[in-house]
Amino acid sequence: MERNQNEERREFIALFCRENDLDKIRNTLSDSLGLPRQESGNLLSFASQNCRFEVLIVLRSMGEEAETFVQEHKKAVQGFFASIEDAEEDIKINLCHYLQQAGAFVSVMAEAKDAQADLHKELQQIIGIVQDAMQSLDSVLVVERGTVALNKENRVILAGDGSSEVERYFPFTLDENPKRLEGCTDRQKMRRFENMKYLFDRGIYVMELPVNGDDEEITIRNKEEVVRRMLGLLIVSLYSESMLNPEENMDVAQAREFIARVMDCYAIRNPEEILTPEELAYIRDDNPEEKTMINYSWNYEHLYTLEWVLGLADWTDPVTICDVPLTVRSIHADVFASIGDFCEKTVMRSKKEILDKTDLVYRMDWAAVDARCHRMTGPAGIDHGVIQARHKTLNWMIGFLDAEWDDVDTPT
Repeated sequence: MERNQNEERREFIALFCRENDLDKIRNTLSDSLGLPRQESGNLLSFASQNCRFEVLIVLRSMGEEAETFVQEHKKAVQGFFASIEDAEEDIKINLCHYLQQAGAFVSVMAEAKDAQADLHKELQQIIGIVQDAMQSLDSVLVVERGTVALNKENRVILAGDGSSEVERYFPFTLDENPKRLEGCTDRQKMRRFENMKYLFDRGIYVMELPVNGDDEEITIRNKEEVVRRMLGLLIVSLYSESMLNPEENMDVAQAREFIARVMDCYAIRNPEEILTPEELAYIRDDNPEEKTMINYSWNYEHLYTLEWVLGLADWTDPVTICDVPLTVRSIHADVFASIGDFCEKTVMRSKKEILDKTDLVYRMDWAAVDARCHRMTGPAGIDHGVIQARHKTLNWMIGFLDAEWDDVDTPT
C-alpha cells in the first residue's frame, strides 16, 4: 500500500524503557539532544533547519489513561515481534518479556518542514543521539515504523524479516533475595535461587513465582504409593500403545488380555490395586476415543518421572519425550516381580531432591505456558507436553492441594 504525502513527511521511533523516573528520562534525553533541562513536563520539542521533532514521554504510573496508552503500544509491538516467522524463538520470547516489563513509552516524531527535507537522514541522526541516551536508560529502541528492535549498541535484536545481530538476548538479572521472600525459610530461599539461576544461565526467563512449602511442611508420597502409581501408569500406557501402534493393532479385548498378562508378571491380581477411578473407567470402556488413547499414551512421561523418583532413571532436560523402550525396560519384570520387590530393591531420592525438582519444573512449566500464550515454542527447547507431565507427577509426589492423581492440577 502506498503511503500518502503526509506519511512521507512524517516518521517516528519509539523507546520502550524499564525506567520509571520521568525526571531521569526527560533529563537524559534533553542532555543527549542538547536541549535545556525542563523542571517538569513530559513533552520535548525542538527543530532542525528542515524538520520539527516532538518527544513524548508516557509512564504507566501517570494514571489510568497513561497506563492504557502504554499498554496498547506494548501490546501492538509485542504482537508484531511474536508473529515473526523464521526467527530465533528464544530471542522473540525474551524481547516480548522485556517489552512487557517496560514502564515507559517514549515516542520521537519527526516531521519534514517541506518536500525537500531529507527526513530519513535527519531521523538517523536522532536515532544515534537517542542511542547515546540509552547508555544510561534501560531501554529498547524500535525503529522503521515498529518493525526493528535495537539495543544500545545499535545492534538489531530482531527485525521483521526474522534476522538478528545478536547470538543471545537475555536482558534480565536475577534478584538474589526479593522482598516477597520475606518470611520464607533459608531452604525455600536457596531452592528458589538455585533453580532461578539454573534457568537464567540457560536463557530461560521466569517471573517471580510463589514458592512451595518448606520441607517440614510437606509430606511426600511413600515408596509403596510411588510403586503402585508407577505400575498403574505402565499399564494404561501399554494398553493405549497396543491399540494405537499399527504394528500391534489390537482391539479392546486383545489389549485387555495383554495388560492382564503384564499385571500377572508383577503379581497384580486386580487392576484396582494400581489404577485410579478414571483409569479404570478408561480400560473398561468398550469404545474409547482415539483422543483419549493418545492422552493416556503420554503417561510414559509420568512413568519416567516416577522412575527418577525411585532412582531408576537419570534426570534429563525436558526437551524431548522420554526414551519409551528404555523407560519400560527400566522396570522389567525379570528384575522386579512384585510391588514388594520394587520396595526392597529401590532407594527413593531424598525429599530435598524431590522438592528441588518440583520447584524447577513448576518454573519451567510457567515458561512453557507463557511461550504458548505468545504462540511460540520453547523457550530453550522445552517441550510443553513433557514439562507439564513432569509438573503433574511431582505435584502428586508432594501432595499438592491434597489431590489424588486424577485431580492433580498444575497451575502456573
